[in-house]
Amino acid sequence: MRVALIHCPFEHRPFSENIQVVDKEFCLAPPIILAYVAAIIERAGHTVTIIDANALRSSKEQALKSIQRFQADIIAFRADTYWFHRTVEWASFFKERTAATILVGGINVSLYPQESLAYRCFDYGIIGEAFRSLPLLLSGLEKGLAPHQVPGLAYRSEGAVRCNPPDAEPVKFDEYPFPARHLLPNHRYSSFTSQRKNFTIVLTNTGCPYSCLFCAIHKQPFRLRSAQNVADEIEECCRSFHIREIDFFSASFFIDKALAMGICDEILKRKLRVEWSCRSRVDEVDEECLQKAFAAGCRKIYYGIESASPSILSNISKNTDPKRIRHAIEQTRKAGIATLGFFMIGAPGETRESINASIQFAQELKLDYVQVCRMIAKPNTCLTDQLVQHAGSDPWREYILDQHCAPDALTPWTSFSKAELLQEIKRFYREFYFRPSYLVRRISRTRSWSELARYVSVAAKFLFQSV
Repeated sequence: MRVALIHCPFEHRPFSENIQVVDKEFCLAPPIILAYVAAIIERAGHTVTIIDANALRSSKEQALKSIQRFQADIIAFRADTYWFHRTVEWASFFKERTAATILVGGINVSLYPQESLAYRCFDYGIIGEAFRSLPLLLSGLEKGLAPHQVPGLAYRSEGAVRCNPPDAEPVKFDEYPFPARHLLPNHRYSSFTSQRKNFTIVLTNTGCPYSCLFCAIHKQPFRLRSAQNVADEIEECCRSFHIREIDFFSASFFIDKALAMGICDEILKRKLRVEWSCRSRVDEVDEECLQKAFAAGCRKIYYGIESASPSILSNISKNTDPKRIRHAIEQTRKAGIATLGFFMIGAPGETRESINASIQFAQELKLDYVQVCRMIAKPNTCLTDQLVQHAGSDPWREYILDQHCAPDALTPWTSFSKAELLQEIKRFYREFYFRPSYLVRRISRTRSWSELARYVSVAAKFLFQSV
């Protein structure tokens, strides 16, 4: 079978937790999950291509020409809930103009399989992981295997959508093939804070053992890779794809200290010349691991700070406090590693005073960067569970069924309006980034003209674009 995987171009959504410029500019990351899917398909003996229309800025018409040249039997998409209707738009376009079978997977199909397959542009949906079910489906399409024999398959039968139970057998992370980066335009990717090319992202684990109310990651299976396996992928990135900067995209790199230190040891032992960033909780780092991380190439850590208010941190089940946050940032800076703080505005218990305290806290911490969003009930989070229980309906399910049901009312716990929250976010950014002392420090640490140009471009968009 010949399979074309499509990564659609996406745009800022009005209900997003981020302001427009952040959604557009913070990171142009490779579609790493599609790259994993491509590797699974290749290992099963099929031919595959990835069309990253988002990175290549391709139109539907340009992507169609690529699909036709490739002679795809199957066109497949990964659908997130935020951008589900853009995926429907693209899938419908190809459905009308090709004879290919259209397949969709991703978290939205797992959450809302019946609703996803209500759209006739999709012939099949994959619920859960593609590790075993996708090769079985491809084999079945070749050999006539009945759909009900494929675990985790959503399909139509006798006018109804049928959903097979997903494969319950767990898959060890090390069993996955490395992402098929040979099918990606690796030179295109970057983040707002990246300083070297080529840039990519790497996963060291899935899931999270913590239960923050605003995050859906803890509902995924918690699995760790081995340090050897991660280092093998890093080495492949460096040797084969000229990767010089990596963002470890997992929820927390230091969530298992032995694994994190093992990865650092492997990087040092193999003399891999790569700089990297990662995410972490503030209560998972110490002086020893930070010094080892810096020696192995860590140059930035993104910390989930969220708020300066102890009561708000308690309300969202963050289980940390400002004193611990301050200590972690000081240790990180002492180790020579730059810091980015993630903050949220509009959490349960938020007041004007707590917002001001968070802005002041971010400045006092001497963070190198901040990213600020409004807290909303995102799909598959505990906040959404509470919202469904309170309202009696799921706004995300309604949105999937009808894109005109925009899920804007996602913050019933706060008296702040959406417009007020967005203005407070923009004020947070303005008071943090446009301080003269910060601007001088940032410019002095800029390592290239292209990096400086990126900062200037984003600053201009921030000042002159709407939220």
